[in-house]
Amino acid sequence: MTALLTLPLLAAVLTGSLPLLAGALLIAGMATAPTMVTTMTLVQQRTPEGRLNEGMTLAVTGLLGGIACGSALGGWTVECLSATAGYGIPVTAAAVALALSLRGTSNRFTDQRTPH
Repeated sequence: MTALLTLPLLAAVLTGSLPLLAGALLIAGMATAPTMVTTMTLVQQRTPEGRLNEGMTLAVTGLLGGIACGSALGGWTVECLSATAGYGIPVTAAAVALALSLRGTSNRFTDQRTPH
């Protein structure tokens, strides 16, 4: 997702072409569903039995909070810097998420289910 999110930024910076930007946004958007499916699968696997509702709620709340913060920061960036600079916000957020995910796994949410 991080790599695909660079496409709209590159299209805006290098070409300024609206059709190319639209195509880049379409391609970048295709990474959204697989990323969300992977995230929800990891939440389901790492959440203890009987706490799945809370785990999914926390994941969705974090997602919506991230969207709200990203929209606010993106709007500020477009208003104060430039429309092109606004495309750097999702790339930066995705790069930070990638870096955090590569730090390693946490033992905080280990599987505590009893064997059946």
